[in-house]
Amino acid sequence: MLIGALMHAVVFGNVTAIIQRMYSRRSLYHTRMNDLKDFIRVHRLPQQLKQRMLEYFQTTWSVNNGIDANELLHDFPDELRADIAMHLNKDILQLPVFKGASRGCLRSLSLHIKTSFCVPGEYLIRQGDALHANYFVCSGSLEVLKDSMVLAILGKGDLIGSDLPGSEQVIKTNADVKALTYCDLQYISVRGLREVLELYPEYANVFTTDIHNNLTYNLREGSQDE
Repeated sequence: MLIGALMHAVVFGNVTAIIQRMYSRRSLYHTRMNDLKDFIRVHRLPQQLKQRMLEYFQTTWSVNNGIDANELLHDFPDELRADIAMHLNKDILQLPVFKGASRGCLRSLSLHIKTSFCVPGEYLIRQGDALHANYFVCSGSLEVLKDSMVLAILGKGDLIGSDLPGSEQVIKTNADVKALTYCDLQYISVRGLREVLELYPEYANVFTTDIHNNLTYNLREGSQDE
């Protein structure tokens, strides 16, 4: 009887805790949604922009349940955070371009990898803008456009961005990149990539050579003329 009572208490306690977390998460969702609606109303944003913001918020919440991984892991020690980042970003780190990188280099790269999300019709990149990152498509599809002409269709496993000419040269993009479906992406900032390559110069030469063959589409202005 005592063992049964204890088991009942443990199970009941766990279920109660789960339900409380569900209500807490739902409450947080409504709080943030109300904040977003207040922001839209106060700043009198146009209807089209309002709809884009609400759709993005609702979709990203359904994907990650409102959990910001970067914020969650911020206070963890670097060693543990790097191990977690290596696991979370294993798909992009297994690309052939990173095959020649040492474990230390991969750990440094993993800490610079972030996630992004696009809804259908949204532009990930606009032609002529400065390129801030290289993007890896985890799911979904996008199109590369120039003068309304489709140059490429991107899907799961594709890498889009640029090689890194010059240490401080600003990379201007040669095309638009637009989401056709809901897309999950991972990206490494150009600044972060350069920082890691400076720390591991033996790999930098390998990266510079291999990146041309690994990019599904090179967005650097002038790259098609080389």
